[in-house]
Amino acid sequence: MIVAGGYGVGSLANFKLLFELAEVLGGEVGATRAAVDAGFIGHERQIGQTGVTVRPKLYIACGISGAVQHRAGMDQSAKIISINTDPKAPINAIADYTIIGSVTDIIPKMIRYYKANSK
Repeated sequence: MIVAGGYGVGSLANFKLLFELAEVLGGEVGATRAAVDAGFIGHERQIGQTGVTVRPKLYIACGISGAVQHRAGMDQSAKIISINTDPKAPINAIADYTIIGSVTDIIPKMIRYYKANSK
């Protein structure tokens, strides 16, 4: 399970939400090149043509536009959930589920729900 963030996550501080969700779900955090270049996260977590290729059972794309270079590294994921404020973001075309909204609104709700409903 991978919770990945793009430039749309907005800040290093907001990336902490992704780490919290990944911890709650038992997964890892990944990122796009734009997020790495912005200094939100280290290069070792970059997914895509200039990073690593992943094929998790669940890929949660947070604030990721879905550039071809990034999709090349994750489009074989079993299930993809996109969280994005842009309903026309290219990542939504390959996502199994799309949540239109802000990462800072949606992720805390996901964390609370999972903590309340898991054993």
